[in-house]
Amino acid sequence: MKHHTWDSKIRKIILLLMLFTIGSPAQIALADQTSTSTENVSNFSIKDYENSSALQLAKAVRSKRVTSVQLVNFAYQEIEKQDSSLHAMITLRRDEALKEANEIQDTGQPFLGVPILLKGLGHTIKGGSNTNGLYFEKDVVTQGTSRITKAFQDEGFIVIGQTNFPEMGIKNITDSKLYGPTGSPWNPKYQSGGSSGGSASGVAAGYAPVATGSDSGGSIRIPASWNGIIGFKPSRAVTKFDSKSEYNQTSHFAETKTMADANKLFEDFSNGTADDVKLDPKTMKIAYTTQSPVNTPVSADAKRAVKNAVDFLKSQGYQVEEVKYPVNGMELMNDYDIIGAGSSGIINYLAKNKLKRDLEIGDVDLTTWAIYQLGKAITKDDVSNAWDSVNKMTEQMQQFHQKYPIFLTPTTASTAPKVGDPLMTSNLEKRIRNMDGLSKEDKTKLVLDQWIPALTYSPFTQISNLTGEPAISLPTYISSAGLPLGIQLNAARGNDRLLLQIGDLFESNNKFNQRHVENNSHNNVVNKPKPTLKPKPIPQPQPQRPVSVPGLQVDDGSSNIKQPASKENKRLVKENHPDYSLVGNRVSIAKPDIKHQILPQTGNKKSALSIVGIIAFSGVIYLEFVKKES
Repeated sequence: MKHHTWDSKIRKIILLLMLFTIGSPAQIALADQTSTSTENVSNFSIKDYENSSALQLAKAVRSKRVTSVQLVNFAYQEIEKQDSSLHAMITLRRDEALKEANEIQDTGQPFLGVPILLKGLGHTIKGGSNTNGLYFEKDVVTQGTSRITKAFQDEGFIVIGQTNFPEMGIKNITDSKLYGPTGSPWNPKYQSGGSSGGSASGVAAGYAPVATGSDSGGSIRIPASWNGIIGFKPSRAVTKFDSKSEYNQTSHFAETKTMADANKLFEDFSNGTADDVKLDPKTMKIAYTTQSPVNTPVSADAKRAVKNAVDFLKSQGYQVEEVKYPVNGMELMNDYDIIGAGSSGIINYLAKNKLKRDLEIGDVDLTTWAIYQLGKAITKDDVSNAWDSVNKMTEQMQQFHQKYPIFLTPTTASTAPKVGDPLMTSNLEKRIRNMDGLSKEDKTKLVLDQWIPALTYSPFTQISNLTGEPAISLPTYISSAGLPLGIQLNAARGNDRLLLQIGDLFESNNKFNQRHVENNSHNNVVNKPKPTLKPKPIPQPQPQRPVSVPGLQVDDGSSNIKQPASKENKRLVKENHPDYSLVGNRVSIAKPDIKHQILPQTGNKKSALSIVGIIAFSGVIYLEFVKKES
């Protein structure tokens, strides 16, 4: 009887221990503390993540349909599946992002807990890479976070990593020898564009619904065109974080999938100086052209994209008129080159600081070298004269917009070039290598000549940066080869909201063609299959000093130049630096997640080891009691 009593008691103890182990939220032995018990609150899927806007994701977080931690994990799943073929990311910050997502508090942020990609150039974050795309700065890590990054974080975004860009942000393709090329998710064999190439590719691939970008000559709009997303460049000095200088040509904003996200970001970042003009088909004439401002060819696809837009606008009651390009494009590009070269001394500053010597031709891309060489030849008066010329063209555009508030062109003159296309002839390469002894006039001509192969792809974007006017690229066209191409709309300075409204008009009438916006009623393209290769890590860079020097686009609001175009001469680099090799697409890959059992009663993550341990411990107690009783 005594034995039976103890046996009954022990059985009850074991039962209670097992129930406690399985049901109690407190028992989470060896669990991953970063992945919290709130991760399995709903059936919100990765497909939902891919097809939602940033505002929709924030609403889902706020209504507890999903957690920020889940969203961040979805982002990393997308990157793991695709980035080995796209190379959109240069760094990841998994541990930090998951911690921030777990700890974020709802204080009314419009983008609460939503993942965002951060452009690797200028938009710095503490502990992140800060190389400017220069191979000799490959180990530089920033010690602080820029005000632009903080502005996005204040909106509720969680930064998951930094995106790829060309050397110094100069080119209209992303292909530095430090990080390698970035492809478009529509077809990774084709370029994502530059300089916000990694940001645009990542958004189009579904890594995140928004990525930061900067635009000094088309660097938000060109990648938007070639990745089938929205690329908006605000007017000069209308946002809280952009420079108010009349000599600033860089605007900082974002690559987005939806107009709702673009509108909300603009309203939150606006400093109140933009006009509140309304789109009105009865009073507003729209001008358009498919003529290249530099007399380069324009593809049939680009012309067709504009014609489709013209037909749609006419159907909506707008007066649309074909015009000649309103300014001298060759003069504009000459001024653009002079102004850019005037700030190129920053490159030599960085070389002296890191290499303890002056810049040499093997240190940089040939395009960068050509601009630097011109910069050594020109004077302050040359730069001043270039701005005087730009001011005259600005007045021409102001007069133009009095008659035509909106100006429509292709964003790019063609769909994207293939990854690996040189965009520079061997003759131009030879001339650049031997340009030291040229006169200032001959250097100026050479720099303009060397842009032409790449400028042929994107001749329409630079004017807005010099005049300070807003411009937007809308994803309206897909070629027969399945490649996207955008249309660009430009307006008078301060009429940013006019462009956002016309973007709304196209989107609300199902004129957008995108990969990942299935649950948005304003979309008519089904998602395409995605690559499944996994990325490979490269060594973590060692901390170094931050870069904050006026000049080229090496920091947020202080940057003021960027040029489009051209391909690096890898053979020359190997000749000068045999130890140089292409670095992979990633600075760091976070530790893999530990697999834990997910218990249906609570959704808590517990390791199987904790359950086995408690059962074994209970068994030992039972055997000891049995032994004593016998």
